[in-house]
Amino acid sequence: MNDFALTFEHVNKTFGNVTAVRDLSLKVPPGSIYGFLGPNGAGKTTTIRFLSTLLEPTTGEARICGLDVLKQPLAVRKVIGYMPDMF
Repeated sequence: MNDFALTFEHVNKTFGNVTAVRDLSLKVPPGSIYGFLGPNGAGKTTTIRFLSTLLEPTTGEARICGLDVLKQPLAVRKVIGYMPDMF
């Protein structure tokens, strides 16, 4: 059984020479409420795109309810919802 609803382990994302997310590690227990806050370009949208399986991290692992976002994208999509601010 997984103790966390959301887990990031040493997640990084680069676009060419630009680092969008650097060494993100985070564990969110079930039932918790968290917010991603930061200035433009801080990596908030990139991080949400990892979770929604729309973007792969350069390195690291992300899990939702114990499901590996990279290895089990269809199963992940069954347990999440994502509505971008512009659609």
